[in-house]
Formats: sequence, C-alpha cells, structure tokens
Amino acid sequence: MSTKAAILRVLLVMMLSATAFAAERNQPSAAAAEWPNWRGPNHNGISTEKGWLTSWPKEGPKELWKVELGRSHSSVAIRAGYVYTMGRDADRDTVVCLDADTGKIVWKHVYPAADSDYGGGPRATPAVDGKAVYTLSADGQAFCLGALSGQVIWKRNLQKELKIVMPMHNFSSSPVIEGQCLLANMGTSGLALDKQTGSVVWKSEGDSSYSSPVPFTLAGKRCVALFATYGLAVVDLANGRKLAFFEWKTRDNCNCADPLIVGDAILISSAYNCGSALVGVSGGKAAVRWKKPFACKYASPVLVGDYLYALAESGWEKDDLVCANIKDGSLRWTRKNVGAGGLMVAEGKLIVLSRRGELLLTEASPTAYTEIARAKVFSADACWNSPVLCAGRIYARNEKGTLVCLDVRGK
Repeated sequence: MSTKAAILRVLLVMMLSATAFAAERNQPSAAAAEWPNWRGPNHNGISTEKGWLTSWPKEGPKELWKVELGRSHSSVAIRAGYVYTMGRDADRDTVVCLDADTGKIVWKHVYPAADSDYGGGPRATPAVDGKAVYTLSADGQAFCLGALSGQVIWKRNLQKELKIVMPMHNFSSSPVIEGQCLLANMGTSGLALDKQTGSVVWKSEGDSSYSSPVPFTLAGKRCVALFATYGLAVVDLANGRKLAFFEWKTRDNCNCADPLIVGDAILISSAYNCGSALVGVSGGKAAVRWKKPFACKYASPVLVGDYLYALAESGWEKDDLVCANIKDGSLRWTRKNVGAGGLMVAEGKLIVLSRRGELLLTEASPTAYTEIARAKVFSADACWNSPVLCAGRIYARNEKGTLVCLDVRGK
C-alpha cells in the first residue's frame, strides 16, 4: 500500500469512528451536540454553546415537549440526539432514553430498587460514553446499558457485593467516566470500576458521601477530587491512592455540592454553618487559602473568570444567588431568596432553575445582578434539579418527574 493510500485509510477510520454513534441513529455527526454526564463535558457546569436565544418572550421560551418520568432528582445527559435520565415508578427505578426532537421514549429499563429516605427517587444523572450509558441508584445498584438499545451489558449491587457503606440519606453520586474507569464517590476516597466489565479497579473503605467525583490534572498527574464524608480527598486516578486530604466535617456528614477545580486549588462548600473554602493542593498537602460563610447546600457552583456564582443557603429553601471573587472569597453581590435549585453557565450567561420552578437568565457579571429574562416553567413544584442547555434547547425538571424541553435555538 502506498504512503498516500495509508494516510487516506487512517483518515477514513478516524472519520468513521467519530461518526459511528450518530450514524447508527441515521443523523449527521454535526448535529450531535453533547452534554454526556452530570455538570457537562468538563464536570464544571459550563457549556461552550454559542448563538442560542437570550431574548425570551414574556411567557418564556417555546415548549417543544413535556414528559412525565416519575419522581427523581436526576438531571439529563445528552448525546447524538438522545436524552438520558432516571425516574421512579412505584417500587421501581427507571432509566429512560428519549428522542431529543420529540420527547418520545426510545427505550426504558425498569428494575426493583429501594427509594431514598426522602422519597424523591434516584438522584444520580446518567453518564454516556461510547455506546454505553451508566447509572447509579439511591440504593447502590450500578448498571451499564446499551445506549441505543437499553440492554443490560453488566450490573452490580455495589452495597451488597462490595459492602459499600450507604450514607444516611442514600447514594447521590452521579457516575463519572474517565478513561477506562467508572468513578463514584463511595467510601472515604472513592470507587473505580472497569467501565467495560464492572470489575473493581480500586476502592476505599468507610462512609460514603453525596457529591460526585471531579477528574482533573494536578502537577501533570491525572487525579480525582472527591468531597467525601469527612473532607476533601484528592486521589491518584491510576490506583486510588490518596494524595492529599483536607478535613471538613459537617452536620450529618452532608457534603453535597461538587468540588470545583480552580487551578491548583479546589473550592468546597457545605451548608449547616460550614461555609465555603478555597483549598490549595501541593506536594501532598492541602491548606486553606480562604474561608467564607456563604454556603452551597445542594447546588454546585460555577466559575466564570475570577468570579464564582452560587446558590448560597440563607434559610430553609431560601437560597440566595451570590457572586464572589474566587481570589479572596469576597462577595460582589447577592440576589436574595432565589431558592434552592440548580445553575449552569453558557456564553457569559447564568441559567438558573429556582426552587419554585422559575427559570432565570442573568448576566455572569461581577458588577451587579442583571436579569435578562425570566420564565415560569413549573407551578409550585419543588425543583432541585440543575437545568441543561444543549443544541439550542433548555431542559428543566422538577422533583415529581416532569421534564420540559424549551426551544432557545438561534435563528
């Protein structure tokens, strides 16, 4: 084979690999915008999407479709025109795949599972990787399913098989795929399974926590940040060895918001009078750089430039939207009583779903709270789920299981 022919063959193989998933759905890969897991491709709540509509009519963006999926705090994962999420029906959990254009159910996987102690159904968001989708239930069941078919590839009851300690309010960690590993915040410094087989790569003992793992690179080494039961753990992705630890104890061990990577430091935040801290990690040691009283109870914060945006606890379900300087933690502004919900950022705009079901669009600016648009998506239903923007659509969900798809596609 000539050198030219060999190069063409390699290019063809690369092109076919990149479009294989979309081709099975008979759609072009250019349309396959992705939000493949909890908090998006980079695990930080930031979308790179551009050109979506930020000017909304008074009644809000057009509703494309709405479906009832059963109680859950699961958000959505999106790949190649499919939407993946979880719900609960009676005494069973469901993993569901929807068509992003129509909201019609493509497949549903249903299995017996114990409910969380709050009765809110599964809390984890699925993760899509290649042709597989991965889920974790509130009672510790892990599934690897065919992304196009819903067929079981492997399953494990982690609590029973591996003796993983369930936290007081059941498991909440969303699965994270990094390389060949499925990561979960289980044990005092995490759990890694082989994503193809479900076999244990490494595990830790002890109490489990609620937030999700965040992969990142520290001093050239691929690591995982885990806001564990008793503090922040940084572990080596290759073997699970703990590289650094910062003690952070809370009432009822409720470390719920994900850690946020800030260069060589990590932001952690907990409610119940704990507050927020920026923790520097270097040379196997972790030390606080600043500590402030504002606190994230459930919703994970986002970082835009040098400024942090967060839903900070200010009373029962009365969270404030705050902006703080990440360098010293000083508050720049506060918008009172937005309510515990979720938030993300895209193109310099914050998309916030409030506890009361309002979708807020604001400038991600340290100057002042500047509201661009507002829409009432749900009535009085509790909303703890994080909204997602993907391919010109905003997905919002309430606790009882209504998932709404709103059209913000640019013209």
